[in-house]
Amino acid sequence: MKKLFAQYVQRSSEITEEERAAAREVLSAFDKFLKQLWAARQHDQRLVNVLKKNKDTDPSTLFGIRHLLRRFQKEVKQRYTNLIVDFAGKKDADKESISKGYIHTLLPLEKDTLTRNIKVALQDAMQQLTEFLEEFLEAFEDFNNPDQITKIVTTSSKADQIVQSIENIIDGQLKPHFERNVLKRKRLGSAGVRRRIRIIEMLEEK
Repeated sequence: MKKLFAQYVQRSSEITEEERAAAREVLSAFDKFLKQLWAARQHDQRLVNVLKKNKDTDPSTLFGIRHLLRRFQKEVKQRYTNLIVDFAGKKDADKESISKGYIHTLLPLEKDTLTRNIKVALQDAMQQLTEFLEEFLEAFEDFNNPDQITKIVTTSSKADQIVQSIENIIDGQLKPHFERNVLKRKRLGSAGVRRRIRIIEMLEEK
């Protein structure tokens, strides 16, 4: 009976204009997030694609262009770090406040279980991306390793699964949920609301 009651409560709840506005903000925010993610990934893949074609390069050659690799490493670090910070938000030292990150756009809609699950899944995937970044940057450090190119390429490939997972969460879960269940859901008329309320009251009496 409690389960049935919960279903009727869920169906009877109206989508408010505030929730619709919040859903639009979520979709806009995560469209920007995906573009930022793709840009970061494409940047690190440019060098990796070159290295793949030159796997037998002598380590001394890499050492000779270490200044270029260091610059690339710095750029990769900056792009992914910006992405991670923009996702989670950051503390403003001067104002002692936290700037709003992409993930915070979900807060007004977190009373919904699916939204909370999506949030947790995104946070888990971003933690994996953070761990990947640390490992990827470390792969540039050992110029004495004869397998350095292989290490860089292999480490980079780990990002493919993580990025795909993030894309699947956003394009396969987040967007369909808010587009179908919030923005395109018909609002109940007053008669419909009263009817649902009466059903709930009857269930409570039982």
